[in-house]
Amino acid sequence: MCSQLVLLALLPLIFAAGPRPKVLLVSMDGFRYDYLKKTETPNFDRLVSQGVTMPFMNNSFVTSTFPCHYTMATGLYSEVHGIVANRMYDPEFNSFFGQSNKESRWWEGGEPIWITAKKAGLKTGVYFWPGSESPIHGEMADRWMPYNSSVPFEERVEAVVSWMARDDYDLTLVYFSEPDESGHRHGPESPAMVPVIQRMDAIVGLIVQKLNDTGLEDKVNVIITSDHGMTAVDLKNRIIDLSHYLNDSLLQFVVDEGASSHILPKPGKNSQLVAALSGVPHMRVMLKENIPDRFHLKHNRRVMPVFAYADEGWTISANATKRQSEVYNGGHGYDNELPHMKPIFIAKGPAFRSNQTVEPIQSVDIYPLICHILKINPSPNNGSLDRASRLLNLETKRSSSNDMALTVAQSTVFILSFLAYIF
Repeated sequence: MCSQLVLLALLPLIFAAGPRPKVLLVSMDGFRYDYLKKTETPNFDRLVSQGVTMPFMNNSFVTSTFPCHYTMATGLYSEVHGIVANRMYDPEFNSFFGQSNKESRWWEGGEPIWITAKKAGLKTGVYFWPGSESPIHGEMADRWMPYNSSVPFEERVEAVVSWMARDDYDLTLVYFSEPDESGHRHGPESPAMVPVIQRMDAIVGLIVQKLNDTGLEDKVNVIITSDHGMTAVDLKNRIIDLSHYLNDSLLQFVVDEGASSHILPKPGKNSQLVAALSGVPHMRVMLKENIPDRFHLKHNRRVMPVFAYADEGWTISANATKRQSEVYNGGHGYDNELPHMKPIFIAKGPAFRSNQTVEPIQSVDIYPLICHILKINPSPNNGSLDRASRLLNLETKRSSSNDMALTVAQSTVFILSFLAYIF
């Protein structure tokens, strides 16, 4: 009789716990916030009507693939997690970083969501994401894939849904290189972008279909977003050639170039190099310590003593002749306050509001948002769950106050087994 009373008392907690939440985070590289207005996108439209969206997401600076993706994964600004550009130099390592670098030491300034979730006892899988191929503080996702751009997008969808359906993964991430690749090649305003956007709409449809086919459509919280937007560039007429203004007496090397540039001067020549570049049209140049605070960039050793960034659509280059040989009509990396740098954000699932448009969140908010949905404790981050909570339905917002009840409910299997034994 005593055991029955205890069981009755615990039943509300057991049922309150409900099914374990799942999250699928999808990145479509270079998907500008307004691309959905360029053509018919029925699958995106259906997702928006069933979920929650915003006019755009406020992303981090610099608006490049590796820094922005690692910010989404860790909830940290670039100056904190240390991925400050797609190409970097670390003076302590005396080494360069490129996009194929897998050395753990470059990535250990932050803890990505797949590690946080795994440490909490959840199953995690990543089908391509910057940082996912490197052990971070000795940990990796339960399943990860070495980057291979030739893997069909459809195969990636099949895999991550299968991980969740067949292998009961709690968190999966998947990356697509479009529409970024086509945006660079054709330019964001080109009619050639229409079929690319339609292709990505079909991928959204496939994600929904596969979740439905496996019985997961109403169980998985899907977040579809991007790292940055895209703007038109003109390498023939809008290029800034640093070699016209600098010489070997001032410059050691240009670490990174494009929309922004990390520049390492000769020892003791920082101010002289800034002076040599001051007044160059369509470019702002400054000492590292004078980088605007809103960029959240300057407090990291991988940011060089001199930093420059260009006006929208202009390109900084250490070798204009070489750069102009590229087929390149679209670019990013510019000031993250520029509208064309803003990415999309759409979320749908049991945790989210339905048919709602809310005020934009920041990309650093994605990490604490996912932690909250998965009911795990986040590592220290720069995001705001208060800001991200505008995406959530009332039940999910309240869930944090029920964490203790959930913990008790998760212990009932042991308690009931013990009661059955002693009675």
